[in-house]
Amino acid sequence: MHTSFYASQSLYSDPGPHRETLSRAGDEPNAVARWINSWMQHPRGPESRRWGFQPEQFADLELRSVAELLSAAVSRELLDGPQHRSAKVGGLCRDFALLAVSRFRLGGVPARLCVGFADYLAPGYWEDHWLCEWRDGGRWKRLDVEFAGLEGIPFDAQDVPGERFMTADEAWLRLKGEPGIALQLGVASLGLAGEWFVAGSLFRQMAALRKLELKPWDYWGLSADLSRDSRSWPQEAHKTLDQLAARLTNAHVAGVGEPRSVTDWSLPGKVVSFPRGEPVEVLIDAGHNWCNRAPAER
Repeated sequence: MHTSFYASQSLYSDPGPHRETLSRAGDEPNAVARWINSWMQHPRGPESRRWGFQPEQFADLELRSVAELLSAAVSRELLDGPQHRSAKVGGLCRDFALLAVSRFRLGGVPARLCVGFADYLAPGYWEDHWLCEWRDGGRWKRLDVEFAGLEGIPFDAQDVPGERFMTADEAWLRLKGEPGIALQLGVASLGLAGEWFVAGSLFRQMAALRKLELKPWDYWGLSADLSRDSRSWPQEAHKTLDQLAARLTNAHVAGVGEPRSVTDWSLPGKVVSFPRGEPVEVLIDAGHNWCNRAPAER
């Protein structure tokens, strides 16, 4: 068994010059979650509903690496004590989870992003949501970083139960027997839902399992070309997505080594990204680190 794959950093999870800063989070999942929440804010979270979300925080959402997120926190002196009044660093569920992944990896604990849908964020909706999976002894546990530090949560946010969260491949397979659920899978507040959204999640899940931790609004290949009306898709597209979902299922039940069931699936050299609603092209170098962006032709 190869035990080092998920215990080592990727370019996105590597804290760079902020290893010592990241170590302040502690070792325990609950402490890690509380530390991240002390300086990071989600645009649709309770803090934003109460106090708003500032322009500089929207700009933060385009940061892709842990090193960049920590640099923003350090520059605003957010880690120097609770009295500082600078705006928290803006972040998506992917960013909260990636920070926890980075902290576990820093301590040699295998960890990875888990891409899927949660039923506890929007009533009647399976909301796009990303968790931190970390290896506790002989099994993977799913940590919801945004909820683990809160009181009164009706489930263990340090080990989110399967009935409250579906991985992207589980959601795709469920669509096969329950096609009506497609309109409940996406981002409720943005009116985004459907098979096309789940298809994009399959691609992002595949990349995350291979330690290319992209943004929730990144698309490439087949996922970038699908219309929102799945009835117009060619049959070959459905077959390809069925195959990817099956391979992802096998990858998830594997151990802590590199998931061989998806290693021959191409990773992108560029993605079409929608950080502000309009498509931009993000180029990715051979090391999978974003290097520049330009308006995308659609």
